[in-house]
Amino acid sequence: MKKFLFVLCTLCIVPLYIFSAPQLVYNGDTLEWNTSWKKTQCGTLDITKNIIEVSGIACSRVTPGYIWMESDEKSSYIIATTEKGDERACKLKMSKSIGWDWEDMSGGVYNGVNYLFIGSFGDNNEERTDYRIIYFEEPAIDPVNLPEQTVTPQYIKYVYPDGRSHNNEALMYDNLTNEIYIITKVYYDVCQVFRLPFRLDYGDEVQTLEYICDLGLQTDIGYGNYEGRQLRYRGFHLVTAADISPDGKYILIKNHNNIVAAFCWVLYWVRQEGESVADAIRRQPQPIKAYNTTEWQGEAICWLDDDTFYTTSDADDGNPPIFKFTRKWGEGLDNVQPAAKENQLIFRNNILCLRTPQGLFTLDGRRIE
Repeated sequence: MKKFLFVLCTLCIVPLYIFSAPQLVYNGDTLEWNTSWKKTQCGTLDITKNIIEVSGIACSRVTPGYIWMESDEKSSYIIATTEKGDERACKLKMSKSIGWDWEDMSGGVYNGVNYLFIGSFGDNNEERTDYRIIYFEEPAIDPVNLPEQTVTPQYIKYVYPDGRSHNNEALMYDNLTNEIYIITKVYYDVCQVFRLPFRLDYGDEVQTLEYICDLGLQTDIGYGNYEGRQLRYRGFHLVTAADISPDGKYILIKNHNNIVAAFCWVLYWVRQEGESVADAIRRQPQPIKAYNTTEWQGEAICWLDDDTFYTTSDADDGNPPIFKFTRKWGEGLDNVQPAAKENQLIFRNNILCLRTPQGLFTLDGRRIE
């Protein structure tokens, strides 16, 4: 639904796709690139057959090997596909309509149950009065015998502490504290981060989000020259997606720039032991060097595990690429993890768990063995 906003800009700046983003000035500092990731295109999604305008993705925790995808253009169902994007393994339809303009999704564990969360909070004109977080238990995927399923969603209504309307495109869930984080999408200005504890008993009561912080002061670093054209560097704004790794250790927040396609970044934080998400993202992040500008209107990102994440976009041609980012473990050892890792993510009874030297725990902290 937002493509018309970008048509004119696309015609003007197509040549800019070929150069990479400049170093980002964030809170007054020029950030150093994080070079520990390798990028490959693992697939291409035929959204003309599957879904329109991919705006949120989440890796399945119940049926490993699949990625859930939702659309802000068709806010009534989501699909599951492989990382190759070559098949629609499952389609989930909502049993009732409880929101519109879906802009992001995330997976998470609560009381040992895997949930999918969808943000019904897109608001380009900043005039909505009804924002919702839709959630439901993640179903198992059986592409052979049950290609289409109906789920009964629940929702949480919320408002902002300033009483205003805000546009949003990013949602992430913290398995360690069972908290939902929502990030506003703002043009050429500060994006804000808000928090809401997840519970099942909110009912129809409207919740007020808690303001956490501004996501980096927007810094105007002047003009740059590209092929004789003067381009203004606007800094980090227009946040479109976010995710927290299943064990809570790593955080990703990405943006896109609908004026200059090249000025897009994925920001990366390593969360320290005992540190909250709020405290982590108040620190300076690292932009991931491997991410570049081949994703026009990139609006989706999700972790598979500590060493792998995916991105995809709202490609205008109907066939957005699916990119896979894998952590590099040293020269000649790309995509190969160390033989022994202190902590391991494993599945037990279809629940993602963390094996540590102290035992096996669910991601919400319950000890299994």
